[in-house]
Amino acid sequence: MIKAILFCLGFCLISFFSCANTGSRLTATGGITGFEGTAGGGITPWAFISGYGSKEEINGTANVQYLHLNDYTLTTFGASLGIYDRIELSVQRQSLDISSGITSNVFSLLTDGAISAAQSTRIDMDIVSAKVKVLGDGVFTQRSWMPQVAVGAQYKKHRDFDTTLLLPDGSGPLPNQGVARILGAKDDSGTDFFVSATKLYLGHINGFNLLTNLTARYTKANTFGLLGFASENDDSYKVEWEGSLALLTSPSTVIGVEFRTQTNRLGGLAEEDTVTDAFIAYFPNKSFSLTAAYVDLGNLPMQPSSTGFYLTATANF
Repeated sequence: MIKAILFCLGFCLISFFSCANTGSRLTATGGITGFEGTAGGGITPWAFISGYGSKEEINGTANVQYLHLNDYTLTTFGASLGIYDRIELSVQRQSLDISSGITSNVFSLLTDGAISAAQSTRIDMDIVSAKVKVLGDGVFTQRSWMPQVAVGAQYKKHRDFDTTLLLPDGSGPLPNQGVARILGAKDDSGTDFFVSATKLYLGHINGFNLLTNLTARYTKANTFGLLGFASENDDSYKVEWEGSLALLTSPSTVIGVEFRTQTNRLGGLAEEDTVTDAFIAYFPNKSFSLTAAYVDLGNLPMQPSSTGFYLTATANF
């Protein structure tokens, strides 16, 4: 955890001293970078386009995140491109480390105690995303109720769907079956489709700016895709809901809360819960932002109460 924090801080310091032109939009209107690589909150996309580029500008971002949940640790990194405040393209790599205690317990349960020890493992996933603003302006049309609306897609590819889980002696009793397959997932890839509506109310609460966001996601993903996609008994897309509420308490500080529902396809050990977080984001300038959050993911395999702290850094250039 210390290494990850130092990496984030070093990343921010480099960005802080950068002299690159970061764009013309208001500070914080690019949001932060979510753990799936799309601009918005930490766990849900917003309709705003990444970076601070105006209709005449192209800007890029780079990001890194760290989330620790007892026996699970998630690290992610990636980059995005905001084109003329209209189109956002992004790539992201996620890496979930699962402790040997978790994999051992899974094997023990599946084999009625015949196998009680296994090695730790890692799940990697790549995400390629695109988002397009289709109508409205969530900042400058203050006299209208109309939010800014964007549509997007996230293609997710699970890299360890067929990776054999190993015992301490190096053998693999379930060849070519990774964690997601063992828990009942059907596919190693899938595409999420989403629509986000975002509105920033300037000076709305005691002079503070208030941001609201609602996202509808059409998906087959299990636990964001880290546990694969669909199942043998449920191969259909479902609509899941996400939202953010944030208050800009100063030009450089944002506090807020988020939620994200999940459809429970796998059941059993992989039963899913609604995800929530409370966050504080710091925007000292347009070059970078740093966000800390307390996250509750609810149930994870062999860890029914999964809460922890999340740290993300985003650089703009």
